[in-house]
Amino acid sequence: MLQHAKRPLTSRQQRQLWQQRRRAHQARRAMRKQQLLRQRVQAQPPRRAHPARDRQVLPTTTPGSRSHSLNQRQRSVRPSPSVSSRSAPLRRPRRSSRRLSWFSYLARLGIVGSGVAAIAGTILTLLDPAPSSRQAASSSLISPAASVSETTSKQQVVPKTFDAQPETPTSLFYRWSQEPRLTRLIREGQELTQIKQQIQQWSAAQTGLTPVMFFLNPETGDYLNIQGEHSVSAASTIKIPVLFAFLEDVDAGKIDLEEPLVMRKDLVATEAGSMQYQPVGTQFSALETAEYMIAISDNTATNMLIDRLGGMDKLNQRFRSWGLKHTVLRNPLPDLEGTNTISPQDMAALMLKLTDDTLLSAASREQAVAILQQTVTDTLLPQGLDNDATIAHKTGDIGSVVGDIGLIEMPNGQHYVAAILVQRPHNDPRAQELIRKISKLTYRTFRQAPPASSAASRESGD
Repeated sequence: MLQHAKRPLTSRQQRQLWQQRRRAHQARRAMRKQQLLRQRVQAQPPRRAHPARDRQVLPTTTPGSRSHSLNQRQRSVRPSPSVSSRSAPLRRPRRSSRRLSWFSYLARLGIVGSGVAAIAGTILTLLDPAPSSRQAASSSLISPAASVSETTSKQQVVPKTFDAQPETPTSLFYRWSQEPRLTRLIREGQELTQIKQQIQQWSAAQTGLTPVMFFLNPETGDYLNIQGEHSVSAASTIKIPVLFAFLEDVDAGKIDLEEPLVMRKDLVATEAGSMQYQPVGTQFSALETAEYMIAISDNTATNMLIDRLGGMDKLNQRFRSWGLKHTVLRNPLPDLEGTNTISPQDMAALMLKLTDDTLLSAASREQAVAILQQTVTDTLLPQGLDNDATIAHKTGDIGSVVGDIGLIEMPNGQHYVAAILVQRPHNDPRAQELIRKISKLTYRTFRQAPPASSAASRESGD
């Protein structure tokens, strides 16, 4: 359910505001790219002149002659440093280039052959019809008595099971590399106890409000956790993992951004969004549907994407494969009863994946940030930030809970993830005000904290 600062906007006004912010966001991105390109060009050292290489003596020709055009082409060819004579040819001999090409061709052929052999060996290993015979042979080297008993009675062969944990190295580096990134950052980081006490005092003074939250700066290791591992109604914040699943399928080639999606009658949803007012059978591109889902929190667009991604059960399986413990889809949108659930730590771990390559490609991460920056409702987390900070976020608002999930980039170059939801009496406006106060407090704390060298070194190893 969309909620604005002063008065509710119509669907047409929401669409116009979304388009204005999208154009402004694209203009800011273009200006930032130009500034970065200009800084890179200015940072490059000036090229030093090389007398031996730059010196070229060419025969005098007229501009219209055939030899003049040949000389113009030869000026773009850099002579070999070993040539000291002025009459030396400017082109390299073709014989050496042919030899190099044959060597590179043979090297590539060898690499491809070794890769094909490795793949074939793996397939043959998986298709081997008698794995138990190899197991018996290997066990006979350790225990001859057991080998004799297995050969005398085939009925006593124990079938292969997957319950036992495989033997893994116990080195510290192995445990560090296999540990989830969010878990490692919490274990090695430092909790902001002072502002945690302040927020708990604010919450105690607001009877009937129960906030759950998790904030984390991965570059400094500072974090704030207040019941962040608890499950809570998701409202429209459940659309964030749906967006990630959509872009994951785009990376896998299962979905094309321009693929048309048909709005069926059973997918039309009320409450938030403007697609519900279009005729049944209207087609939208997949990218446009994802933008509607996030920017104006369109429930019909969300149901269309859930249907295209295989349904709620398959999405829940995917969420579990990502390591999300409390993120579950139970009903289509709008979920006014709050049966769809998340946890702040789940959402923080998911937003952290926008800063690494563990889930999405670089192009899809950039696409996700661009879509999340188009969110029209900016009355929660954005109200606690300075004007020079940027946020990619998604809000959620139903009668029993309101919240905001975002990735904030600060002017000092650092970023942090924020996930906060407040359970409340029906539509109690005090919950929004509490989120704004907490956002302002956490932003000032993260912005003033200097980067920790230990945290920076840990993140460099990801």
